[in-house]
Amino acid sequence: MMSDSPASQSTRVPFKLHPRVFAALGADLVTSDVVAVIELVKNSYDAFARRVDVRFGKDESGKPTLEVEDDGHGMHAETIDGVWCTVATPFRLDKKETKRGSKVRRVTGAKGLGRLSAARLGTRLELVTKTQAGECWRVDVSWEDLAKAEDINFCFASRSPHDVNDLPYQSGTRVRIFLKSEWSTERVDELREGLSRLLSPFSKVKDFTIYLTVPGADAVPTEVETSEFLDKPVYRLEGEFKPDGTLVYRYAFRPYHGRGRNPDENSYAWSEIQAHFKRHYDFDVADSKKPTCGPFEFEIRAWELEKDSLAEAEQVFSISRSDIRSQIRAFKGLSIYRDGVLVLPKSETNRDWLGLDLRRVSLVGRRLSTSQIVGYLAISAESNPKIEDTSDRERLVDTPEATEFRHVLLYIVTVLETERNQDKITQEKPISDLFQELSPGPLLAQAQEVAAENGSASDVMPLLADYDQKVERVQKQLQATFTYYSRLANIGTIAQKLVHEVGHNVSIIGAFLRVAREFFSAENPNRAVLEKRLELAEHAVQALGRLADLFRPLASRSFARGQRKASFQVIWTACIEAKSDELQQAGIKWETSLRAPDSVQIDPGELWTVLYNLLDNAIYWLGRAKGGSRRVLVETRPANEAGRVVCFFHDSGPGVEREDQERIFLPGVSKRPNGFGMGLTVASEVIVGHGGKMGVKSPGKLGGATFRFDLPAASR
Repeated sequence: MMSDSPASQSTRVPFKLHPRVFAALGADLVTSDVVAVIELVKNSYDAFARRVDVRFGKDESGKPTLEVEDDGHGMHAETIDGVWCTVATPFRLDKKETKRGSKVRRVTGAKGLGRLSAARLGTRLELVTKTQAGECWRVDVSWEDLAKAEDINFCFASRSPHDVNDLPYQSGTRVRIFLKSEWSTERVDELREGLSRLLSPFSKVKDFTIYLTVPGADAVPTEVETSEFLDKPVYRLEGEFKPDGTLVYRYAFRPYHGRGRNPDENSYAWSEIQAHFKRHYDFDVADSKKPTCGPFEFEIRAWELEKDSLAEAEQVFSISRSDIRSQIRAFKGLSIYRDGVLVLPKSETNRDWLGLDLRRVSLVGRRLSTSQIVGYLAISAESNPKIEDTSDRERLVDTPEATEFRHVLLYIVTVLETERNQDKITQEKPISDLFQELSPGPLLAQAQEVAAENGSASDVMPLLADYDQKVERVQKQLQATFTYYSRLANIGTIAQKLVHEVGHNVSIIGAFLRVAREFFSAENPNRAVLEKRLELAEHAVQALGRLADLFRPLASRSFARGQRKASFQVIWTACIEAKSDELQQAGIKWETSLRAPDSVQIDPGELWTVLYNLLDNAIYWLGRAKGGSRRVLVETRPANEAGRVVCFFHDSGPGVEREDQERIFLPGVSKRPNGFGMGLTVASEVIVGHGGKMGVKSPGKLGGATFRFDLPAASR
């Protein structure tokens, strides 16, 4: 009896591929013609070529051609039939290394993009390949004819024996593509740039050279290489991210003129990097003990692109500003190299794959743009198996390891920005010194000297030109400085909002607590627990109320300094309470020696700002101290000047470098990743506002930094 079930009526329908698959995949998976040529050159690298020539030329009829010729292994007939003519073959997945004598290379290709690249570039392909054994073959493929076929089963490449003398090397391969159209000068320049980025500076492969012969030239190949300018950046950060998550880096500052900074080694622990992820990106790592992404090496070079910096580079390297910009543009962004060969990015459109430009919007000037950096990241397939590029070679496959890898890279860029911002500020001066530079006194004196020597107006003009340049320079520095200070103008508005919101909500919560206490005053089996929770809630509300009271005067439009008094002991205790968890977590012990009158003539909110910033700064740097005890000591005593109190804030941290001891009070100067650089600026301005001065000594009493400031003692 026949069954009428759907299964018995089913028909097996085979999958088929239309011959247009070659052109379609070539257009979709290979994102540009430049990327297509790079993929062909990578095939030469995988064949263990030592030299590869990329040549533009013409065929017998005058139509444009492109040749990629190498001295690699070449292909046997079996390889042509079973590998080259098989799309998506697992050959390279199974054979991940290629050898030449005693040398070994890790192959870069595994997706078969070489053939698809050829299909994208031209209408027809002619391949000649020769092995060391003397086996030589020619393969002809017409992509146009393949696309016209109805069934892929009737699509063939033609393989035939070929003259071994047609290739100049003992072994190798030449791919000649009959192009669809001429290449423009701009596209050829883009290709040169892409080829020059193909091999990483981290690469241990020294025997792979690329030569390019451009269209219309005298058939003279030129080696593809980078410039001297790119090898001498103003800022350089290099190092490695280790398997345990430790970031070790060396930073160097090399200005074109003036004093720089020699490389010194620093490090960040995995726990610090994780804390940064959570604080700034709300990102939790998969494993808190060690990173899931593998180790890698890195080097990031950076430049300033404003007018003055470009003018200095022009003089040093004897190249135009447009050349400087174009050279950086050719290599801009962060490039990933796997086992020495470029992985990402391949095209101009995806240079900012890490999102640096969007990230920079909120802090223009302090953060680096993609156009300012040339970065190299060296990974390996063995230690980073989960960091893979997508089939179009334009981004990373979205895996947890790749996500963590991207966050680590953002952290490294932040470290470079922090270091660079220190040196960018180096030549800036306090505002008082800047205004002094604008004084016309020296100019007048020089002009009088010229007049006394019977000089002419033309003798005075250079003096005016110098003064004009000085005014322009000072104007820029003042503008940058007041940009920072303008942000301080928002503090009053923020304080008003804080006082209003805290005060308003404290009253609401306080009313609820009173009702709750009345409600739970009767007998209740959980009364003890509720009483404890109510007590904690009341303490929290009281603390918020005290905080609002502390800042209430600062939020007033009529605020005037010196009208209120503050207890040093009370404010310091409040700061300790606010930071108690961090102090305990970092294992920091604190003590005081208060020998001066306790009351000082300063608003409590201002004294809080000074002490809180110093304590916050100390906690951060003590947390990075290696070995030894972690201590903070606060001392007060009567100052030599009558009616004033001097305070010393000591810590046992790493201290402050000599060259930084004056700069750290300037706005925007910070060595903390993502540090705003305003804490010590605000604190010192508060002290100056009360007729005092803040300074730092390092090493100090406890071996770290000692900050000293003075304030007026409270009037009786």
